[in-house]
Order: sequence, then structure tokens, then C-alpha cells
Amino acid sequence: MVKKITKRTFAVLIIFVIMTGLFAAFLGTRAYAQNTYSDIINGLKNDAEQKPPIKKTGSYGSYAVIADYDNCLTESQENELLEILHESAVKAKCNIGIVITKDLEGKTDTNYSYKFSDEMFGNGSSSVVLMLLNTYNKPQYSRYVDRISTDGAMTNRFTQNERKRSLDRIYDKMGEPRGNKYAYNDSTKTYGGYDYYSACKEFARCVKRYGASGAAAIPTMLSDYIRSSFTKFAGGLVITFFITFIIVKTKVRSYKKKAAISASNYIDRSSTRVTRQVDQFVREYTTSHTHSSSSGGHGGGHSGGHSSTGGHHR
Repeated sequence: MVKKITKRTFAVLIIFVIMTGLFAAFLGTRAYAQNTYSDIINGLKNDAEQKPPIKKTGSYGSYAVIADYDNCLTESQENELLEILHESAVKAKCNIGIVITKDLEGKTDTNYSYKFSDEMFGNGSSSVVLMLLNTYNKPQYSRYVDRISTDGAMTNRFTQNERKRSLDRIYDKMGEPRGNKYAYNDSTKTYGGYDYYSACKEFARCVKRYGASGAAAIPTMLSDYIRSSFTKFAGGLVITFFITFIIVKTKVRSYKKKAAISASNYIDRSSTRVTRQVDQFVREYTTSHTHSSSSGGHGGGHSGGHSSTGGHHR
């Protein structure tokens, strides 16, 4: 009898130990899962808290926005740039945005710039956005580049050629990298040691230059033509000068010739004069042309739609 009790007791103890171990393992796994989940949530919260705020000024149709997500601009630089961007926005009658990022959030460079424009200004609005992508040499970003994207009326006014010229000007002001071009430079406080402040200022100037329409765009068009085709422009000036010189010289010579004696000098003014006077009605015809035009849009009544031009991989 004693042996049977001992065996039963021993069996119960073994079962108790096994159950206790399973229960402890279950609680430990659950606690670990909860901790892991909490860590993920806290990490996301920390990332959201560390993401610099977006700065925005202006009113509907002429907003100016700066989103420096990689801390490449100082507080004072952002404030100054915001005023410069707003001035260009008013001049060009459009919204202007700049976003500096190192995370495309799972999107392509083009889609990221489009989404930023839509979120900041609304889909179909007359807008232009400069996206500067800091790749940090990540393999997933090897095919992506900086972008200038347009929407609405700015797609037709700020053309692809003008966006290319703008990117060239922006990179000239950005300068060459200092140190490791794929790392954050602690001395300049910028990615790659680039001059982001000057580059952003140049972007604002380009929007003012190329975004204007009508008579305000003529000086810019003339200036760009001279810069891009200086030889043709200079040749045209020389040819025009010689043609003008020859015409003026011919006119001057004609003035120096002796005037011929008029036949009226030989007429006897004392003789009888017969005058015939006729009243004649001349018909006058006026032709009138009537022009009719119609305009339409799509995607919220806007024209142009999204368009973008890529720059360099950095």
C-alpha cells in the first residue's frame, strides 16, 4: 500500500512539474511578445517624434512649404527660405514646396514627390515641388534621384526643359561633396557636406524665373536664349548692325543729291485754269471675325496633371 501511494504521489508531482513548466513557458512567451510589440510601438512613436515638423506659410494658391526631414537646414535658414519661397509663389502664382528626405516610405522617387505635393497643396493644384533624396548609399535607392515635380497649370508653364535647367542651377549652388558623399557631415550638419541652403534659394529663383507667364516671362526667355545660344545671338547682332549701317548710309547719300527742278516752274500761272471737282463716295468694308473657344479639364478640373524631371543620384 505504501509503495502504491508513493508511486501515485511521484506521478502527481511529475505531472505538476510539467504543467508548471508549460504554464511558465506560455507566460514567458506572452510577456516577450508583449514586450516586443511595445518596443515596436515605442520605436515608431520615437521616430515620429524625432521627425522634424513641416513649415508652411502663405494662402491658397500661393503656399510655401519646407519639410526638412534629414536636418540639413538650420532653423534660421528654414525661416528665411520660407519667406523667399513665398515671394516666388506669389510671383509665379503657384504653390511651392521643398522636401529633403532619406526615406521614401516604400515609394518610388516620382510617387513620393507626387504624394507630397497632393498632401500639401491638393491634387490638381498649380504646384511645383523639389524633392532632394539623401540615399546614404542604400541599395534600395540605387535607381532613385532628386526630383522636380509639377502639377496643374505649372506642368505647362514650368516645362521639362526648364526643370532640367533648374536642376543644373541647383546642383551648381549645392557644390561638391565634402568628405564622404554618402554620409551625414557633422561639421556642415548636412548630408554629404552639400550646401542645401544655397541650392534651395536657387530653386526659389528658378520658379520665379520660369514659372512666370505673359509679359513677365519675356526677359527670362531672352536671357535664357542669350545664355544658351550666345554665338547665334552675337552673329545676329553683327548682321543687324551691318544692314542698319548700309540702309542709313544709303539714305544719307540720297539727301546729298541736288534736287531736280520741278515742272511747275515752267507753268504760266496767269493763264486760265480749269478745275474739275468731283465728289466720290468710297465704300468701306469692315470684316469681323468671331473666335470661339472651349476649355475642359480632368482630375478635378485641372489641366496639366502631374509631371516630374529627375536629377542626380546622391
